[in-house]
Amino acid sequence: MIPKTIIHSLKHQDLSVLHEIRDLVERLILERGKPPLAEELPGDREVLDVQTTGSTTYRLEKVSCGKNCKGCPHGPYWYGYWREGGKTRSKYIGKNLKSTETETKKV
Repeated sequence: MIPKTIIHSLKHQDLSVLHEIRDLVERLILERGKPPLAEELPGDREVLDVQTTGSTTYRLEKVSCGKNCKGCPHGPYWYGYWREGGKTRSKYIGKNLKSTETETKKV
């Protein structure tokens, strides 16, 4: 829902300013809808597979626990990556990724 203060402010803007605002909003929507770039994702993990759907990139990764254990690296495990508020966010998915949720893009 758009805050009332923004709606009120927009109603008083010139047409040229409204076009600038529209262009800005379109750029923000496009940027947030893109999956994160490879350089925005952790580079210290062994990546075995990459799949994307919409604005989320899923990676099958082997990870180090950082405890100098003899079993490192662990996994592989699936992680999801997306952009939110200008930052790349991630979520542990688990050992299995539902294929119905993704569109496969092998890297």
